[in-house]
Amino acid sequence: MHDSALTLIELNQQIKSAIEKRFDSPVWLIAEINSINRHRSGHCYLEFVQKAKNYDQIIAKTRATIWSAQYRMIDSYFQSVTKSSLEAGLKVLVKVSVDYHEQFGLSLNVRDIDPAYTLGDLERRRKEIIDKLKAEGVFDMNKNLELPTVIRKIALISSSGAAGYEDFINHLENNKYGYKFEVSLFEADMQGNRTEQTVTKAINDVFESGVDFDILAILRGGGSKSDLSFFDNYNIAYLITQFPIPVITGIGHERDESVCDMVAHTPVKTPTAVANLIIEHNLFFESQITEIGESIFVLAKDIIQTNSIYLTNLSLSINKTKNILVKKQDYYNQLFYKIYNTAKNKIRYQQNIINTSQSRISNTSKISIRHADNRITNYKTRLTGSTHVIINKNLQKIEMLEQNIRLVDPINVLHRGFSITRHQGKIINKKTKLSIGDEIETLIDGKTLKSTIKNKNEE
Repeated sequence: MHDSALTLIELNQQIKSAIEKRFDSPVWLIAEINSINRHRSGHCYLEFVQKAKNYDQIIAKTRATIWSAQYRMIDSYFQSVTKSSLEAGLKVLVKVSVDYHEQFGLSLNVRDIDPAYTLGDLERRRKEIIDKLKAEGVFDMNKNLELPTVIRKIALISSSGAAGYEDFINHLENNKYGYKFEVSLFEADMQGNRTEQTVTKAINDVFESGVDFDILAILRGGGSKSDLSFFDNYNIAYLITQFPIPVITGIGHERDESVCDMVAHTPVKTPTAVANLIIEHNLFFESQITEIGESIFVLAKDIIQTNSIYLTNLSLSINKTKNILVKKQDYYNQLFYKIYNTAKNKIRYQQNIINTSQSRISNTSKISIRHADNRITNYKTRLTGSTHVIINKNLQKIEMLEQNIRLVDPINVLHRGFSITRHQGKIINKKTKLSIGDEIETLIDGKTLKSTIKNKNEE
């Protein structure tokens, strides 16, 4: 029984013979690049895998080689079509020869590649992610958020060793406007197989930090187009759509846009462009504030000038009123003295008549005087009494006139609790048209009040 047993070399030789018969010519193979190593000799060593359809479990794996002579042609051709190099994570269609070595086992030698298949697979996967996000109704959720008025606290997801990170920080810190920012870095791999894991963790860390950030910035430096495919990722994109503050991305190329760029609030091409966007956003706010301040200054200046003119006109009106009152006072004084002098002259005239009559009577006979003495005495008494009555009446009339003059004096009217109300320098009467919001000025005893009409009753 043991005579039929094979040695290991015999078994491997039979396997080699069977494989050479079965795969006597190269075949086309669909596989995913799990790892790639470019040796300094020019050879390229790869590991191909196949993953389960609905999850990332590896169900098949083998190693492959692209010899230096062919690698230069294959890589150049692949880059010319896809604009990127062969990288881990890419799904490829390659033409391979199947080799088996008694010591090293099975290996594949890559002879050719179809870059159109890789482009198609990337585009198909990208379209599936976009369609899924739209079907779930979350595609535009982050875009609907509003940027804060001023951006100051920034959560940053990037790699501290990336050139893009340094460019972003330097651009913010050295901005010519002197704006100050608080940037908190959350480290993540921005390319390679750990991109999804580290970026999603960083997003969750930002959310759970409890810091009231203004925006979340996701930055990646330069890289190939294949590097960009790591951000055509459903899990990263979904977290961006659900994030409660605006997300700004700087992970794209000039001509390419990842799914994460599509769902972000604002996508720009480079980290420096993100810094410029933030600085210009704050500059716009500062410009608005400056413009408002200038408008307030101009308006205040106009108000001051207008009120200055109004006060000047009001002062002139007051002086004019004062002059009118002085003139009226002079008029009433003249009237008083005129009445007084008239009454005095009339009394003097009556006194002269009395004196003249008294002289004539003195020259009559003593008999007539005796007979008429009583009558004369009575006459004199009645005449004197009448004269005093006339004088008293005229004096009372003069006092009443003087009192009336004082009562109608505007200054005394104001002392009694009355007031004068003006609108635009004119005294208000029943013909004056007033509206809600008009300003009026009220002159009372020793004071000037300004009021604004809030309501009015036509009755």
